[in-house]
Amino acid sequence: MSRLGLIRNPKSQRNKQGGGDTRAQAAALLGFYFAEPATPAELHDTLVDFAQDGVDTICVDGGDGTVRDVLTALPAAFGDRPPRLAIMASGKTNLIAADVGTPGHGLKALERLVGAAQANRLGDKVTRRPILSINWPDGEHEPVRGMFMGGGAFTRGTELANSHIHRAGFTQGPAVAIAMAGVLGRALIGNDQHGWLAGEAMGITIDGHRAQDGNRFLFLATTLERLILGLWPFWDHGAAPLRYLDIAANPPRLLRALPALVKGKPRPWMLDSGAYRSGGAQVLDLALPRPFIMDGETYPAGRIRLSAEEVVDFVIPS
Repeated sequence: MSRLGLIRNPKSQRNKQGGGDTRAQAAALLGFYFAEPATPAELHDTLVDFAQDGVDTICVDGGDGTVRDVLTALPAAFGDRPPRLAIMASGKTNLIAADVGTPGHGLKALERLVGAAQANRLGDKVTRRPILSINWPDGEHEPVRGMFMGGGAFTRGTELANSHIHRAGFTQGPAVAIAMAGVLGRALIGNDQHGWLAGEAMGITIDGHRAQDGNRFLFLATTLERLILGLWPFWDHGAAPLRYLDIAANPPRLLRALPALVKGKPRPWMLDSGAYRSGGAQVLDLALPRPFIMDGETYPAGRIRLSAEEVVDFVIPS
């Protein structure tokens, strides 16, 4: 029989309502294997306890940020044999759950997971994904592990979503779409009074080969295989674990390019322009002048290395 543990974030968007009832019922179902760690230290201690007690599947009840925190903390507790994860999508955007699958949300979803664990059927439907690891070569920050990062216009879009759009009640796919539309609208329709199209002076090295110099309007990297709302702005990545999008500053005919760009099907003129670049990599080295976003959280500017050497299995009940 599989041994299931639950890490629940009571502050996640969908967990803020009815938290007391769900907490009590989850504790009754799982006992010692239910936890709501409030700090990284508490999360570490919980995962160490889970590892020592043979927990082989961890349900993460939260959003992308909670999944990122768990992925980051797993190696110190489980070493090179990570548990399987099941994601109960309770956050604002839930990009990760949209790709790897989810049993749902709330008590019914948890009961499905518990039943599958008791019947030893949690491994019937498994999705394996590489994990995006970000390291600071200067050792100034602890490594972070997640699945989606972005800089340039993506940072601005996330800031816009956090400051206005989520407060207006939009969550998940609509929030992301509205945020990016807002950034593009302000840049293109508003005569770019903020200078966003001018981009940032990023340094990018792809598998040891330095990319074209110059400012970037947008940079994205992920180990996911699909995004929400059918978006997939990546191409020519093959089987490489890291997929990236690199858009130069002041990209030509950006509005005209958008329909093809968001589907990962660039027009020949886009490729000929040299401003719209995408591909796959094993390692990406970035020098960023402004903060970047990793699974919803803002991290400081500087030199970082992206890699994807480890994999984690995600499960949902069959």
